[in-house]
Amino acid sequence: MKNIFVFFTVIIMIFSCNTEINNNLEESRAPGFVRDAEGNQTNAYDANPSNLDLWDEYIDAHNDRDFETIINMNADSTKQFGSFKIYAPNGTVLNGTDEQIDFLKGWFENENPKWNTYFSYTNRVEGQPGEWVITGSQVKKNVGGEEVVTWDIADVYIEDGKIGAFWVWTRADASQD
Repeated sequence: MKNIFVFFTVIIMIFSCNTEINNNLEESRAPGFVRDAEGNQTNAYDANPSNLDLWDEYIDAHNDRDFETIINMNADSTKQFGSFKIYAPNGTVLNGTDEQIDFLKGWFENENPKWNTYFSYTNRVEGQPGEWVITGSQVKKNVGGEEVVTWDIADVYIEDGKIGAFWVWTRADASQD
């Protein structure tokens, strides 16, 4: 009797551990997507991890106030968006590297921002010529003699190894509310 009990216990354990999971749903769906205004969906996939190094170098150049490196890392133009662009959190659009550098010189002098990246992920959208990095940074600034912290998310477009455009969203640090 004891042997039968052990036998059935072992059989139950084997079959319960060997339950097949249906992965068809996972296999048929891309890991991400982008939807347009009409609701049409385009698949997004993992992209080249070297994009993460490119963005880290770009942020380091900002923290080091290395305008020459920033200029050299910007694309003159892209197939996707045309000239280099920055879409700022306040709704301003900077068109071209010259506008960016003029803005940065004033901002660096007035607020001395410093970035500390806390996440980055690279992806590509099916049918688009470039790739993307979505990244988050803690940004510390000196505003009116006081340290102000924001949490910024940037969606960065990269084409041919150059920064082509990016969008920035910002939120004040919760401890400042």
